[in-house]
Amino acid sequence: MKFYVNLLLLCSCCWGALAWDSDELEIFDLVEEINQNFYEFMNISQEATNNEIKRAFRSLSIVLHPDKNPSEDANIQFRNLVSIYEVLKEASKREKYNKVLREGLPNWKSALYYYRRMRKIGLYEGAAILFVIITIGQYLFAWAAYLEKKYTAEQVFGSKLKKLQKKNKSIDMDVILKEIPSPSVLNTLPFQIPLFIWHLPSTIKEAFSRANELKEIALEKRRLELEEVKRQEELERELEEQARLRKEKKGKSSQTTPKHHSARKD
Repeated sequence: MKFYVNLLLLCSCCWGALAWDSDELEIFDLVEEINQNFYEFMNISQEATNNEIKRAFRSLSIVLHPDKNPSEDANIQFRNLVSIYEVLKEASKREKYNKVLREGLPNWKSALYYYRRMRKIGLYEGAAILFVIITIGQYLFAWAAYLEKKYTAEQVFGSKLKKLQKKNKSIDMDVILKEIPSPSVLNTLPFQIPLFIWHLPSTIKEAFSRANELKEIALEKRRLELEEVKRQEELERELEEQARLRKEKKGKSSQTTPKHHSARKD
């Protein structure tokens, strides 16, 4: 039951994150990156019209352009100006930004907070986090499987032990349960991968030696088969030779028999 509850909560969190569109996510990231009120950045009021926003952008673009701005972060300032203008010039994006001003960014309790953090994670950081999650999950699943086996053993052997104990046979349930291997950290990925790499050369060597043994066995089997075929051929030739000799002997004996009969008649 707990599994289905946790699954339902996970799905609800994912649904909450997917409820935000790409424009809102971009605005959230931009607000967090610039960390300044967009209207104050452009020196305009929150009720400014589109024409006022355009005039402020043109004047600031001349001041903040990297060719005119001597600041070390001139490129960043100009990029922020362009990004802010792209938000404020469109009515839908501007309304979404005003909503952020009223309600603030999603806090750490929201699923969107973690979703936005995950979007900013690099390849190596994401791989490391995934590796840690898989390791923890592997260890937890190993414990779950161990407890399930232990529970099954208690249920299956419990009634049988009572019958055996009535027959004065001393069998301890703890001894049976100790036979079930308990989970170990050594069976998780951080230990399994180095051990696999360490044993890989010997494993490859054993595989090659085993392949050579199988090849030699196959060659020996083929040699024996050829020898057997050769023996069969020789045996057949001997039988044919013997049959030929018997036939010749029979023919000679048949030729000498009439002579003996004619001599007796004389």
